[in-house]
Amino acid sequence: MLNFISITKPMNLQYTEMMERFLMNTLAFSVALVTKDYSTFSQEAMDLIVADKNWIRESVEWSQSLLVVTLVDGENYQTAEEVAEDLSGLLALYNLATQRELTDREDALFTNLHDRFLALLLTDDELIEYLLEDEQ
Repeated sequence: MLNFISITKPMNLQYTEMMERFLMNTLAFSVALVTKDYSTFSQEAMDLIVADKNWIRESVEWSQSLLVVTLVDGENYQTAEEVAEDLSGLLALYNLATQRELTDREDALFTNLHDRFLALLLTDDELIEYLLEDEQ
């Protein structure tokens, strides 16, 4: 895990809600794909899962690959493996939080990883444009 990040571009804070939704959906869908626990999903997501048995797997593949490519293209991660390592840690903590309350240290680590990803994603204009088009 990187200890520091370097951001040379301003964050597009007006898209924080959209990017937060993208990041948290990536985590939720990824964990649910493995655990098969869809109890926190919206009815809309449940309808998509019922209509297409491959929807959640495809959604996870799409969102994780988009996340990894975006972060590797920046200046803070050199390889997909580095991103995958931090993403794995974030996923493990997210999964743990669905089962029990996180300790203070676990919560701090989750927040650190989450906020790091969110800050970096908010500097990527191409990703923001792509997600805006996808929402329409």
